[in-house]
Amino acid sequence: VVSRSGLLSILGGKWTTYRRMAEDAVSEAARAAGLEERPSATADLKLHGWAAESGGGTLAAYGADSEMVASLEKENPNWARPLHPDLPYTGKEVVWAVRHEMARTIEDVLARRTRALILDARASVECAAQVAILMAAELDRDQAWRDSQVASFRALSERYRLHRPKR
Repeated sequence: VVSRSGLLSILGGKWTTYRRMAEDAVSEAARAAGLEERPSATADLKLHGWAAESGGGTLAAYGADSEMVASLEKENPNWARPLHPDLPYTGKEVVWAVRHEMARTIEDVLARRTRALILDARASVECAAQVAILMAAELDRDQAWRDSQVASFRALSERYRLHRPKR
């Protein structure tokens, strides 16, 4: 949106459309400033983790990083275990999120770095304490932090769980 004063505002959007929005914004700003049109310098720029082909499987979303995520289980074989039987995520993904994706809360891991909360809120709550243990070890946090994180995540999850009407 361009105001009468020429202020360009970018509103809304999401990760899947950010590149197109940025290109449109730069083009609009160039037009407003009277600059000559040029093609996007980043149109073909590959993002971190990009891979021509995904290896498939549960780690495909990590793209070129999938082998590094998988290799974490060499450090600790227990990290290869599923967080919950109803979720497709493992401990190594929690560790990866903390070490490489700046995850700092259970919500960061189960709602933002993975889609666990959206896929199954009940299962996410059931594995929250395990996620807290993994994160606390990586972040050097104590039991009070773990307890607080689990309580906060449980409260958040209430908005995602289906509640059956009482009869």
